[in-house]
Amino acid sequence: MASLKKIFIDEEPRKSGTHIPFFIICVSIVQIALVIYTIVYNNGLSPMSENPMAGPSSTTLIRNGAKYVPCMKATAEESLRYTVVCPSALSATSKTCTYEEYLLYVCNVDNLKGYPYQLYRFFIPIFLHGGIIHLIINLLNQLVVGIPLERKFSSIRIAIIYIVSGIGSILLSAVGLPRNPSVGASGALYGIFAVYLMDMIRNWKNLSHPWLRIGLEGGFAAASLIIGIFVPIVDYMAHIGGFIVGILSGLIICPNLYWDICKFDNPVKTKLIIMAISSLFLLAFFLGGFIGFFRSTPTVFLSS
Repeated sequence: MASLKKIFIDEEPRKSGTHIPFFIICVSIVQIALVIYTIVYNNGLSPMSENPMAGPSSTTLIRNGAKYVPCMKATAEESLRYTVVCPSALSATSKTCTYEEYLLYVCNVDNLKGYPYQLYRFFIPIFLHGGIIHLIINLLNQLVVGIPLERKFSSIRIAIIYIVSGIGSILLSAVGLPRNPSVGASGALYGIFAVYLMDMIRNWKNLSHPWLRIGLEGGFAAASLIIGIFVPIVDYMAHIGGFIVGILSGLIICPNLYWDICKFDNPVKTKLIIMAISSLFLLAFFLGGFIGFFRSTPTVFLSS
């Protein structure tokens, strides 16, 4: 029983140790490299009127793996024959083309056969960013929140929460905002931020000025979510999805995130119940999300 207790719960307040945050450092380097790559691929920065985040065009981001629903599942055959406005890079002589030709170009594929396809777009957008400003904002939050969390809970746990939250955020965005192409680590960051808040609540009595900290940090998350609802460039559905998945995955794999709500003599039982319930909700989130996503067929979506 002592070994189970060590695996599943941690009754001592966790403090940041000397563990080097390999995951946060590596993922930050990858994200910086990809912003440089997409800007070079775009032959420089797009005009600020087109991309206020100081980065490449939306077409460049889509061609390099952004969340874009028509590239992630089959499109109705009749929609592929529609005539649409072509990207300038696709045709120098004609301003129009078929929707199939448009998708062949923006999805960066040789053909549109097969179902489903380009599922990597549930993963790659976590590492892409809309531009330099977008990257700097996310990197600051990632380093401030991610490094102390990784030192507390280990690289493996934070990597799992980060990636799973990122995929969950893209899934909810693809279901809730299917017309909007999007990139960024914001959903994954909301996932680890959820763990950060739960850890703060769990160790409430050991914190100095806890109300001030939770007010500032929780207020920032709430403000970002509210702004995202009214500012089209911000993907608020991804924020919601990442936060939900972060809570559930954190309760499953972080050993000190439990509360003795059942008043059992053995806290391991409480932790196992919390893990089981969280696992069911997490499974329902992904199963329901993917079923809902693939049940519909996208019509004509054009990136701006």
